[in-house]
Amino acid sequence: MTAKIQAGISEIFSSLQGEGTHMGERHIFLRFEHCNIHCGYCDELGKPGTKLDQEEVLSSILKLEHEFGPHSFVSLTGGEPLLYYSFLSEIAPTLKEKGLRLYLETNGILWQALEKTIQWMDVIAMDLKPASVTGEKSFVEDHRKFLQIAKAKETFIKIVSSREIVDDEFLELCSIVREVHSSAPVILQPISTEVCEGHEDPVLMQKLTELQKAGRQMELDVRILPRLHKILKIR
Repeated sequence: MTAKIQAGISEIFSSLQGEGTHMGERHIFLRFEHCNIHCGYCDELGKPGTKLDQEEVLSSILKLEHEFGPHSFVSLTGGEPLLYYSFLSEIAPTLKEKGLRLYLETNGILWQALEKTIQWMDVIAMDLKPASVTGEKSFVEDHRKFLQIAKAKETFIKIVSSREIVDDEFLELCSIVREVHSSAPVILQPISTEVCEGHEDPVLMQKLTELQKAGRQMELDVRILPRLHKILKIR
């Protein structure tokens, strides 16, 4: 008998989407446990998960859809969902058959895994990761390859930004968007700390205003958006 594919799942819940261009919609969040990078600001790092198979996950999702739906999307989030591309390839077709739409929240690095799963995605919320903010290495070329694939679907870009973001690094990331998918919205998300949410930091917001101007001068749709769920104090 073939063993069932399992994935490390840390949460499955219904709430409002707090980020990006679909902010305020009701989504089912399917949060995967692990990530392939470790951004310094990540508030999900180390959150423990449970090994679940497709039937267990599907049962939880359908229960939430029945109790709190209809939902706009099932949001595949993390962690990094594309680390679990084998599991996604198994469950995504079933979710689509049930009439559910899929929203992929990803760090925008694992382009090979995206190639294997994009056929089932409806929206791709893709990060661009400035090394000056994450404390990780630069992923410019991986981001470029990822966006080339992602642009086949509705896609928007998110850049989590701190006071430390380097202007030239931001402009390089914007150049990728302009060259590959110039119509994709670029969301500048102010970084949150233990002290305050990013939108409460006037110095950071002034920095983001300057970056927005620079991005718009490149004829990109650059927006500044905080995290709605933190403002509303919801999950």
